[in-house]
Amino acid sequence: MLTRPTILCMSFLLATAGTVVFTTSCAQPVINCTSAHGYFAAEYVMTSGDANSACGLPGDLLGIDTYYQEGGANGTPDYQNALLVIRAASIGDMIDYAEARGAIDESAIDDVYHSGNAAGFFDGGFPNDDGFCAVEAFDEDAHVVLPAIEEIPDDPMTPDDDESQPAQDAVDITYSWSNLRFVVTADAQGTQFEGDLEYSDGTAGCSATYHVVGLYPAVGCETDDDCNDDANGINPSFAVRCNTDIGMCVPSRDLPSYE
Repeated sequence: MLTRPTILCMSFLLATAGTVVFTTSCAQPVINCTSAHGYFAAEYVMTSGDANSACGLPGDLLGIDTYYQEGGANGTPDYQNALLVIRAASIGDMIDYAEARGAIDESAIDDVYHSGNAAGFFDGGFPNDDGFCAVEAFDEDAHVVLPAIEEIPDDPMTPDDDESQPAQDAVDITYSWSNLRFVVTADAQGTQFEGDLEYSDGTAGCSATYHVVGLYPAVGCETDDDCNDDANGINPSFAVRCNTDIGMCVPSRDLPSYE
């Protein structure tokens, strides 16, 4: 949908095109700080830790969303006051499985799901001159604690049915995010980001730090050609490659990653 400034600009150009040659173009509308809403493909580059430990991770799917706070003009949201929320899909899957197996008390389910979210406010309402919006510090880490879940073996008395359920180790995992930067321009409205992650696993007794680079939408791949398919939903002007360790497309250059 065209914004009102864009419509007015186009109308003015059309009305005067027969008599005046313009050498300037209409300004792009200013965009508030935001992220894309949905799953990002995230590549983790370890900066400290043991890659062979339980904390050695190549990447993940990250569910990311932005929530504008109340208090804007005339009952509208305050678009200059935005909360960013991140949840790793891997930890979400662990919570889902624990709930399905009845390992979470019903009265605590909402709190457990909330514990998987890391949350922090954008530092400002608008991108800086380089087109970045920052979340330097987070108010909440994601910290999920779940009990160990035993395996359920298949019942040999029912050969036509498979009742088996896998075990899941006890979970005590923390995601501490910092120094996030989202590309926020008319062409990339929060669809590329980078930042730092401290990941710790209390059950395994390990921790690691990562520099993380993310791309929206998350697109699976086997080769670079999969990432450069104009039908996959990724902005075709982005420079991307296939990270075969995680099987997803990621930025191939320093942000903003453009061809």
